[in-house]
Amino acid sequence: MAARGTPIRRKLVAIILLTSGAALLFTCAAFFAYEFLTFRRTTVQNVSTLGEIIAINSTAALAFDNADDARETLAALRAEHHIVSAALYTEQNRIFARYPTNLPDRAFPATPEKSGYHLTLDSLALFQPVINNGKHLGTLYLRSDLGAMKERFTLYGGIVVLVVVSSLFMTLVLSQKLQKQITRPIIELAEIAHGISDRRDFSVRATKHDSDEVGLLTDAFNEMLAQIHEQDRALRESEARLRAVLNSTLSAVVVTDDRGRIIDWNLRAEKIFGRARGDALSLDLATVLEPPSSDTVDARGMKRFGVDSVAKWPVQMTALRRDGSVFPVEVAINPLVSGGMVTYCAFITDITERKRAEAEIHALNHQLERRVNERTRQLENANKELEAFSYSVSHDLRAPLRHIDGFASMLAAHAKGVLDEKSNRYVSVIIEAAKRMGRLIDDLLSFSRHGRAELLRVPVKLEDLVVEVRHQLHNEMTGRTIIWRVSPLPEVLGDVAMLHQVFANLLGNAVKYTRQRAEAVIEIGSRTGADGEIVVFVRDNGAGFNPKYTDRLFGVFQRLHSDSEFEGTGVGLANVQRIIHRHGGRTWAEGKVDAGATFYFSLPAESVTSRPTAVE
Repeated sequence: MAARGTPIRRKLVAIILLTSGAALLFTCAAFFAYEFLTFRRTTVQNVSTLGEIIAINSTAALAFDNADDARETLAALRAEHHIVSAALYTEQNRIFARYPTNLPDRAFPATPEKSGYHLTLDSLALFQPVINNGKHLGTLYLRSDLGAMKERFTLYGGIVVLVVVSSLFMTLVLSQKLQKQITRPIIELAEIAHGISDRRDFSVRATKHDSDEVGLLTDAFNEMLAQIHEQDRALRESEARLRAVLNSTLSAVVVTDDRGRIIDWNLRAEKIFGRARGDALSLDLATVLEPPSSDTVDARGMKRFGVDSVAKWPVQMTALRRDGSVFPVEVAINPLVSGGMVTYCAFITDITERKRAEAEIHALNHQLERRVNERTRQLENANKELEAFSYSVSHDLRAPLRHIDGFASMLAAHAKGVLDEKSNRYVSVIIEAAKRMGRLIDDLLSFSRHGRAELLRVPVKLEDLVVEVRHQLHNEMTGRTIIWRVSPLPEVLGDVAMLHQVFANLLGNAVKYTRQRAEAVIEIGSRTGADGEIVVFVRDNGAGFNPKYTDRLFGVFQRLHSDSEFEGTGVGLANVQRIIHRHGGRTWAEGKVDAGATFYFSLPAESVTSRPTAVE
């Protein structure tokens, strides 16, 4: 194979010579093989024919045991100069006669072998049986050398060398002349390609000399040049557009090598750093940026800026102008890998105005927070005053209400039998109204107390609260058929007294509003809601309510039934909502008229200490 860098002319000549030489050698080898096989076959035939003649002539000598006739017959082999030895063996495999007569016994086989010939590299041995009228009289042995074949092949070898040398010489002369038709256009293509590489002029075209494969190569080369020319033009336009885009960005774009030396930057970088692009090239990035910190930075290359270390991008740094002034910037550095070379692209944004705006926003937030705190204090004070007023009014109403109830009861007892039926009814209405007013005052005091009381969070088993409330409602359930379906409930952190009040109101309402059912069904259970919160529900098959009034259920003094249907003050569900809100939960309800109702309350996930084993 031609060495690398060898001109194509020499490569073609070498290829032609190697090809021609290989073809000649293969031809000569085939010729020698043919001659060898032909000569061997001819020699075998000649020796076999000679053996048959000698064997026929030797039958009488062997039959009559006449050694002299046998030796005379073998002596006739002198005319065959390639016969080097011969022998006649008797039927008992004993040498009867030999040629030449002076050869010792060891020059002949001790016993004749199987009839036929045996060919070695230097001789041919033949064993021919001697037979007369079907009787085996003995065996003829002939050995012929291959000297004639060696002489012939020596002559042929000289002729082959002469033919090969002369043929290769003619091939060299012809290839030197003919290879120019192929190499000339290829060399021209190579020279044009080299010139294009040096001058970057893709408008040059190669000249087509013929329509053969080299011509097709020339056409393909010219087409490739046209495509490269078009791609180069598009690339230049793309680079121009990219440069225009980079120059129009609001951020400075700085490209560095892996050692942090600046190799490009845009117009925005020129503006904010006060350095022209030509002045900035080859400067270290640390000339215009201060590395974020020294404890996470390497002393070389881009690692000093935290690249390939623990720094997270984008980060805020301090930048340096040419005049030495500093200003805050936000920097994002990304590695760019192209063709095995690593560069870094830094996007740098001047955040001076943002910092100023953040300072103003911080000041406004501080002022707003101060105003909110002030309004919150005012609202808290107002709520405290309102609660105090509510408590004071409710407390102060107790005394005159007790007087009304007491004196009305005394009047009824004192005037018993004196007042007529209408007067007795009036006194009864006064007494009942006073008692209802007392219950209302008690509920108001409870509502006010739950708003002011401190929340004491302890582990609370909701199932135990349900058992306690059901026991307290025993009197109201006397004589009624109520089916209770209580599922496992969780243990939570909460105020025991307040949560007890929640179940007292919800279960009390369920018992009250199922009063008109022959068989009341009250179901209590829980499920897991959104964000892991626990949702507890109390469901009944009682009177229900109109869904359009759902938003009024948890308001103070809001009632959807008259006293003649179901007694109450309208404060119980408001108490439930206030208590649950103080625990961080929420309340809602679902229901239909005369189809029962379901009241829900939720408690946040962080207040749940253990969840139930079964859920709805």
